Amino acid sequence: MQLLQRAVFRIALGLALLGGCIWPPRIAHAEELKFPQMIHIRYEAVDPKAGGQFLIWVEREKIWYGLDPKLYPPTIVEVTTVTPPGSTSLTMIAVTHLNSPIPDYFHLSGIVRFKVSGMTIKSSNMP
Repeated sequence: MQLLQRAVFRIALGLALLGGCIWPPRIAHAEELKFPQMIHIRYEAVDPKAGGQFLIWVEREKIWYGLDPKLYPPTIVEVTTVTPPGSTSLTMIAVTHLNSPIPDYFHLSGIVRFKVSGMTIKSSNMP
């Protein structure tokens, strides 16, 4: 049995190496970045009845936005990041309750990270 496994492994390895020699590698060409860059991401709860959580880290600060439907109505979170040339990126976050047309806004600069649970990306223009 081990002899058969070794033979199959050697054949597979040989085919993989042979395939790498036959097909030439693809060459990727770099493109010039265009500024300002704008990235839009829209998050919605997977289950509106269960809600979700959106955690924001800015530098050493942590902003927790619990989207629990028992405490808050279902919400939509829209994140817009603008990167101007030669400057730090700016992040605008709009948290809109489905029952209200007026969102809560966060305007942040610097390194911004997110932790999202119970939510999914509904739309995005990220490459």
